[in-house]
Amino acid sequence: MSVESLNTLLKQLEKEKRSLENQVKNCALRLEQESKAYHKTSDECRTYLAEMSQISSSHQVSKRQQMDQLHRMKQNHVKTGRCNPTNQKIVNGRVGDGA
Repeated sequence: MSVESLNTLLKQLEKEKRSLENQVKNCALRLEQESKAYHKTSDECRTYLAEMSQISSSHQVSKRQQMDQLHRMKQNHVKTGRCNPTNQKIVNGRVGDGA
């Protein structure tokens, strides 16, 4: 090979080298940007999951409190005789007798 053809080949290889170096830099920059976006999204997801868990827990507590309150109300009605079916029959029986 002649010196001139070797110089031409060298210039082509240097040009290709610069092009490949630029591609590597672009890929590194893109990787860094996507990594930041991933971490941001991951953090947001953790935040939303924590909020959902907290809301779910408070909803379960509220639901339990409502059920407890309803249960206490039923017990109070039964104790006072307001909701006792046997008492209602007696009262209805008296009314039915023409009292």
